[in-house]
Amino acid sequence: MARHPGLLAPLFLPFVLAACSGGGKTPPKKPVATKKKPVDPPKQTETEEDRDKKRLAAAHGIVPDGSSCLPTALKENTAPRLELAAIGADAVVCAIDTDETRLLGPVACWKVDLAGGGLTYIPASPLPGRGISVLIDDRCARGYCLPKDAKAPAGKVARMAWNAEGAKVAILFGDDVHVYDASSKAHESSFSIRGDKGVTNDPGAVHWVGDMVFVEGMDSGPYAGVWAFKAADGAPVGGIEAIGAKDGKPISTFGGSFSLLDKGRVAIAEQGFSTVTVYETANGARSKLVRKLTKPPCKNDEVDAYWKDENDKVGAKCKDALQKNFAHLQGATAVAGSKNFLVMLRGPRLGELAVLDSKTLAEKKAIKLAWCTGNEAAAGGGGGAPKDKADALASDDDEAKPAPKGNTRAPAKKSKGAEDPDAGGE
Repeated sequence: MARHPGLLAPLFLPFVLAACSGGGKTPPKKPVATKKKPVDPPKQTETEEDRDKKRLAAAHGIVPDGSSCLPTALKENTAPRLELAAIGADAVVCAIDTDETRLLGPVACWKVDLAGGGLTYIPASPLPGRGISVLIDDRCARGYCLPKDAKAPAGKVARMAWNAEGAKVAILFGDDVHVYDASSKAHESSFSIRGDKGVTNDPGAVHWVGDMVFVEGMDSGPYAGVWAFKAADGAPVGGIEAIGAKDGKPISTFGGSFSLLDKGRVAIAEQGFSTVTVYETANGARSKLVRKLTKPPCKNDEVDAYWKDENDKVGAKCKDALQKNFAHLQGATAVAGSKNFLVMLRGPRLGELAVLDSKTLAEKKAIKLAWCTGNEAAAGGGGGAPKDKADALASDDDEAKPAPKGNTRAPAKKSKGAEDPDAGGE
């Protein structure tokens, strides 16, 4: 055996290896599974164009596209508010959304046939000078954004208005008005509505007439006023006060209204057009109109209670008389004509325009706008009053007039007997 040691070595080696390994093979290591974190999908940024499409769809849900009559839904408490303007030679009515859960802006607009109340649907757009309320999205209002160093407002609502030419827009964010170029949306200037001669209560609307920006302010109680600022530099002019006022307090629009009469005048109506104070933006000159009314069967305390919304203190006979004289003119707004005011009525006469004498405020005639019946709104139907009624509404002195100077639009053609827009619209 000793003579062949090399032959034993190969036979012995497997036993040595087996002894060292414990008699089996080393199992392979299992890979450790690692869970991957889910990747969040990229955030879809909603653009102003996307929001505009949503607003348009919602607006058409209230007033169908192309409707030539007023849907009865506009009579509801939360419905868009009917506003009136004179655009060139035309009287234009727009339904403006005021529901602060959506604030769609202009929902629908119509050109009015003043002969009989017929409506022609036109694309909805803000009325010149008259403000609208809009929701704030990421420090922006309808694509007009606050500068990076500007303070963001605490609320979610902004008030905005374009000037008569549509070239500039003023937006009230919180307590500051910011002025932008309308086309480029570039920020140009800003000013505070507070301080000396500034607004003393909560701002509710902003308007732009002539070279003035006006801010409506309102309290929780029965008081509201209007303050003026120079659009060029934001210099405060102060509140619009009554002629002869000594308390320095602006005229209250509670139970009344603030109207944009034309390109250079505004007006504050008190207590259902009991009085109207006209304010000229160029020089601050004021004039006062008074509506003559028969004394109502009321005690003085009852009248005071009525204008404070304390109706439980007003007797039935007194209340009926006051509502007859004032309910349709509380909150009514006017535009000026050469001889008359054309007024959008409220309350029990919503959907009517009234022609008021521009000196006495006496109502000369009414123009009933076309309300939809049945499925007319969806079908784009409707129309004005019958021909015989249109003739009955026309006044003897209605004559065609050229468009105002500076207006490049041709005067609107009208049928025989039609009310001239200038007689009430501008």
